[in-house]
Amino acid sequence: MGCSTHVVVVSEHPTALIKELPYKIGLVLDNSFTDYSFIREKDDEKITISLGKSQSELLNKIFNSMFQGVSEFTARPLSPTKPLDLYISVKVEDLQLSLPRETSVNIFEIWIKYKLEILDGKGSNIYEWIISSYGRTQTRFLGSQERALHQATNAALRDAGVQIVTDFHQIPEIINWINIKKAPKNES
Repeated sequence: MGCSTHVVVVSEHPTALIKELPYKIGLVLDNSFTDYSFIREKDDEKITISLGKSQSELLNKIFNSMFQGVSEFTARPLSPTKPLDLYISVKVEDLQLSLPRETSVNIFEIWIKYKLEILDGKGSNIYEWIISSYGRTQTRFLGSQERALHQATNAALRDAGVQIVTDFHQIPEIINWINIKKAPKNES
């Protein structure tokens, strides 16, 4: 192997300024997510991007802003000790990158595809949501490939976060679930 690049993504994520929903959720981030690293070996070059910790922190921050309570799990509990309204399980489906020498454009690009499985408190599927996020950065002013990849990855993470915050309330299945939760219970 000739050249090797290793990027450990570190970022600070702001709190989302949104109205909190009055529900308690279980955020399921397994070890393959929290320890996620992308590795590409091509043309005698190895590129590793470690973003598991940063993407986990991002999702924790977002969902803690969106919901009244968040409990984190590495797997959905089969018999939970406390009732939760929703479970949200997140996985990385794909990560792709494009380097300047591959596209003849002076930018680094990162695409991350996430799959969010949203289940009700009893484990019934509400919605499977695919989010494709994108980040890019120009190589000018950045002294190294590592810095450029770090910045592009952070931009893709922010893009995913923005999509979750802005689009979650617009998913018809989520709207329906919220309306059912708000509906008065018939007392028989």
